[in-house]
Amino acid sequence: MSSLADRLRARAHAAIDKLPGKAGDLARKANEALGRPLADEDELEDRRAFSSRKPGDVAAVKAPPAPAKDIAPVIVYYMDKTRRDSTKLTDMLDAEKVPYKTSNIQEDPAAQMAVRRDSHGHRLPVVFIAGEVVGGRAELSNLISTGELKKKVFGG
Repeated sequence: MSSLADRLRARAHAAIDKLPGKAGDLARKANEALGRPLADEDELEDRRAFSSRKPGDVAAVKAPPAPAKDIAPVIVYYMDKTRRDSTKLTDMLDAEKVPYKTSNIQEDPAAQMAVRRDSHGHRLPVVFIAGEVVGGRAELSNLISTGELKKKVFGG
């Protein structure tokens, strides 16, 4: 960590991650909605490295830490105009007790392009499991009904 502000942001992020129940959910959702001003040390370091690189530089990509207990990461990507539909997806994941992260890509053109490229024509909001596109609500519903969702996320 290079600055006092970043150290404080990392500590605040750790604190909201530990908040239980609705208070924790609200704090994490507020942090996401505000563009993740509070983040862990690794993410802040990555942001700093990204913002300091020059056009044309090839950035070294650091592999994300392995998820706990070999659980495949689940990410729901959405934009402001699809927020309401994304809550339907997160409600479905909550009902199945599948841990996930949400990512509003409204203000991130690079992320929008990457999601468009990797989603193979699926519209937002879209669910990715371990970097592979699952799709939207219909596809997620099908995975839940066949039991494939838990196999993809938890293995087996």
